[in-house]
Amino acid sequence: MTERYPGSVPKIWASPDRPGFSKTFEFELDDHLDIQHLTRQTLPLGPALGAAGFIALFAGLMLNFDKWQAGNKAEFTAYVAIIVIAGMLVGALLLKPLRRLLRHIYYKRLAKSGAIGKPITSTVDKDGVTFTVSGQTITCPWDTLYALEEDAGTFYFWMSKTAAHAWPARLFASDEDRQVFRDSVQNWSGRQIASPALLARLGVHGRANLPD
Repeated sequence: MTERYPGSVPKIWASPDRPGFSKTFEFELDDHLDIQHLTRQTLPLGPALGAAGFIALFAGLMLNFDKWQAGNKAEFTAYVAIIVIAGMLVGALLLKPLRRLLRHIYYKRLAKSGAIGKPITSTVDKDGVTFTVSGQTITCPWDTLYALEEDAGTFYFWMSKTAAHAWPARLFASDEDRQVFRDSVQNWSGRQIASPALLARLGVHGRANLPD
């Protein structure tokens, strides 16, 4: 019987009578964002404000072009600057609700495709990584994996440069559990786990040009 502790996930480290690690869990929205994008923020602050400022700049130039033609360059510059600042402020105010909207849209899309809300039974042992979801079992021997990475406590088993099977950080009850898991994976695979992670932080578009 699996030993449990109040307020924690089951202990999943290997033992003499259990030569591997096994866990059943579900992927959450943030797990997919970690693999597919550079950040969990579907609308990062810098690019969002930059876009708002660019749109406001274009509007300011169009609305005040008559002042430039009339030779009122100081007035033209002041009005354009005010519009740009106002546009960026509006963008900042809309950022939070827009992020919630985008996360909701992304979640609905993943739920519709069955990528969220489906139990995944995953086993990591001396033979490699095996996981079953929706009745389909995928087995990845260690020598077939593209890369092994760890980022913020989450382990990524890259089957290719774009597809990864992850063991999220929340599966580990303690740093000790995580260290035992890490040491076992490195021993079984004969490879070092890359940390900080490169592939996980590139995002899907950044990985597209990497060698196969």
